[in-house]
Amino acid sequence: MKNIVLLILASATLFLTSCEKDKENVILNEMVEANELSTLTGSTFVLTLDNAAAVFQNFTWTAVDFGFDAVVTYLVQADKKVNNFSSPIEVLTVTNDTTGSIKVGDFNKALLNAGYTAAEAVLMQFRVKATIHPDVSPVYSVLREATITPYATTFPPIYMTGAAVGGWGWDMYVYKELRSTAPNVYETIARFINNEAFRFFKQTNWGPDSWNFPYFTGTVSTLFENASDGDSNFRFVGTTGFYKITVNMTTKSVAMEAVSEPVMYITGGAVGGWNWNTDYVQLTWKANGIFEATTDFINNEAFRFFAQAGWGPTSYNFPYFSDGTVTSLLANALDGDSNFRFVGTTGNYKITLNMLDKIVSMVAQ
Repeated sequence: MKNIVLLILASATLFLTSCEKDKENVILNEMVEANELSTLTGSTFVLTLDNAAAVFQNFTWTAVDFGFDAVVTYLVQADKKVNNFSSPIEVLTVTNDTTGSIKVGDFNKALLNAGYTAAEAVLMQFRVKATIHPDVSPVYSVLREATITPYATTFPPIYMTGAAVGGWGWDMYVYKELRSTAPNVYETIARFINNEAFRFFKQTNWGPDSWNFPYFTGTVSTLFENASDGDSNFRFVGTTGFYKITVNMTTKSVAMEAVSEPVMYITGGAVGGWNWNTDYVQLTWKANGIFEATTDFINNEAFRFFAQAGWGPTSYNFPYFSDGTVTSLLANALDGDSNFRFVGTTGNYKITLNMLDKIVSMVAQ
């Protein structure tokens, strides 16, 4: 037994001695020199959506010597030169490596998220921040500079108004909104009336910017002609009906495609019952993706939206609108289909459904 105890004590002493020896070897350099960030591949960069998947920069730098074999985290940072790194963007992070890359799209997103303005050139500085522990001061590399111009990823809509699409005016649903589906490409679904005219506008009023028929020097659908009126508007010469119109402001082209009339229905106990004979409500199409109806709603009863006058194939329940805004008059019914439950006072309401932004609103009538 005595020999066993001595063996244990000897092993413990050896272990502690080893730990003390390791501890003595971990000595932080009093002066840690800044490392070197390699020169960027250019001094001016205009980022574009077409190159979003390409590599913006392969950053390389030299290692930082803290005086011992440490685990070093390297963070590439960028900021406006005038900011002096008061609000840096974190470009990329690596551990125990001296290289890293970021794609154009990812860097552009970081710039926009930080409040940079699309299509506006800005002089920026880049550096590498090296850290090993919160209690040890970080080390920063030498700086590199470049002028960067980010690109827009979202685009404001354009509009059209005129007798061909509902009337010449700027009241809601009289004019039609065309949302961006790609840079400088806009589309919507609207009802077009034969032999009537309209024009595209940058804003929801008469000025300053609008685009008439002669402006579009690219491919224009044969369903349009120059109205040859005072403003050279578009004249729709097709059959009255619903169409998807696509406007490409880059190629100055306008395309048209006939579509079915957009429809939306409500059925359920909240509007009288669950059946497709009498107890359903057809909403009125107001604009692309927007429907309205005025009807009676019954407290504590459920309903659901349907894209056809039948159970299938398409319906929209409460969770479908989780990314949007739903009036407090409606709640998740928490039934088998997660329908809407009307929790307001029984009565007559106008309900507006915006499928583009996933908004459901109600107003008592």
